[in-house]
Amino acid sequence: AIDLYEQSSGAFDEKSTLIRATQFFLLPVAIALQEDLIHVYTRIANIRYDPAIQKISPAATESKFALSFLLRFLDGLYSLIINFVLVLITGQVLSIFLNFAALGFLQSIDDIAFHLAANGYLGDDMEDLCVIVKTSSLPRRVGDTFTNALDSLLFMTTFLVMLIIYVYVVMQDMKDDSS
Repeated sequence: AIDLYEQSSGAFDEKSTLIRATQFFLLPVAIALQEDLIHVYTRIANIRYDPAIQKISPAATESKFALSFLLRFLDGLYSLIINFVLVLITGQVLSIFLNFAALGFLQSIDDIAFHLAANGYLGDDMEDLCVIVKTSSLPRRVGDTFTNALDSLLFMTTFLVMLIIYVYVVMQDMKDDSS
């Protein structure tokens, strides 16, 4: 990422039509690839905290439930911002896709750690905790039409914000080209 920034001088402008089209079509893909962000959107819309979970895991309080969503949301949002900026400053189509692949790998490291723990490579206690995490479930949120559509609404809001920023960057580029 640092090399790309230095090569582009951090510039969002002077991109070809092919690059701009690629960037545009990758906006929803960039969001969908943010596994942590999508996980939070889906869970907020579809599950609710239930104190009965404390019978299985006494430390699973509602505040920790909320904190886990907040931290996972921030992690996903941070990754999305990095991905989005890299998409905007990258000047070659292949490099854009390579950035997606590299960031996807970095985002999967925590999943790899969980799989190692679940398979017993990090000790029996960690393996036992992973079994509890895998088998624990929370009740589905039953709500009105708004609640049922909340995950889609959050996804579309994120896309709209990215689209507004993208259009602003492109308009600034066009304005600079005409000057």
